[in-house]
Amino acid sequence: MSLGDIHGQQRAIRFLKQILKKEAVPHAFLFSGMAGVGKFAAAKEFGKALNCLHPQDYDSCGGCGSCHKLEEGLHPDLIRIGSDGVFIKLEQIRDLMKRFRFRPFEGKFRVVIIQDAQRLMEAAANAMLKILEEPPKANIFILLAAESQMLLPTIVSRCCQVRFQPLEDEIVAEWLAREGGLSQDHAARIARLAAGSIEKARWFSEEERVAGWKKVVEKLENLDGLSILDFFPMVSDWTKNRETAEQDLEFIKLWVRDLLLFRVAGAQSFRQGLAPPKAAPNSAGCAAAPLTFELNGRTKEAAGSVPPERLFFLYHKVEQAMQGLKVNANLQMTLEGVCLAIKDSLYGKGGWNSFPKRRQDLPF
Repeated sequence: MSLGDIHGQQRAIRFLKQILKKEAVPHAFLFSGMAGVGKFAAAKEFGKALNCLHPQDYDSCGGCGSCHKLEEGLHPDLIRIGSDGVFIKLEQIRDLMKRFRFRPFEGKFRVVIIQDAQRLMEAAANAMLKILEEPPKANIFILLAAESQMLLPTIVSRCCQVRFQPLEDEIVAEWLAREGGLSQDHAARIARLAAGSIEKARWFSEEERVAGWKKVVEKLENLDGLSILDFFPMVSDWTKNRETAEQDLEFIKLWVRDLLLFRVAGAQSFRQGLAPPKAAPNSAGCAAAPLTFELNGRTKEAAGSVPPERLFFLYHKVEQAMQGLKVNANLQMTLEGVCLAIKDSLYGKGGWNSFPKRRQDLPF
């Protein structure tokens, strides 16, 4: 494998090759982008190209001793640091600093890849900053993170930033069909759920994930007309399993995404009694992604009458909730806030009943 074999990140790979061509390699890089889009693979292949004995077209040859060692994970000058538990700790950075007493063992550069750099504890982040302020010679640092905003601004300012984009659905579907043995139709549907991430695609390809998605969608669609007396017990029961909470919020975000797609591309067709298009052109002239799963009639009707700005607010609300759970926010209050926002935004005050349905038919 080489830089040229990484698909879907042409802009990032072209930029890295230009750096290799100019032979002016910065001492630190920040590769940012969602998980599963090729950041680590690009970092590894970039390190391989830096130390290749017979580089070709500003890329690794794949055949020399250095390339073979790096491909097999045996190269002494490629160091990979990941979280120890939840965080990357100060002791890990101190152990790294001890290696700087010596020059690279075999290669021209020692390449240090720090995965999930946003997990650096405060003390570890400060130690990392000191290294980047006074970088040791012949050492290249590649920090991987979901977003640059998750790191100290002083660390970001000392890195050459390279942004990795979500992969196209076709690339993800092709990977699922090739590596997972899925049919083309099933792979295409999972690819839409994955939102451009191979890691998410692998996760969603497990059969129970799709079943979980359908259960969450059913709960969301049943919010219409749910009484105040039934709403809070429903959410309370939903939050009993915290292990699936982050997964369920991911499902909710995908559902809101479908509402946005329908609102932009399909609402007019629905009002005219026509089937919404499978893919409508967006503002850039490209085909928008189709809906992940079919929305029910009441949800379509509600989404078609809501301003798009409101649906963008809901999407942001769900993302905030997901971030809150990562810092141990109260699960029940978080999910209640999301469900209340969905219920009020889509169905308004008319979506509330004072009494549960089981009590509405009782004589007075």
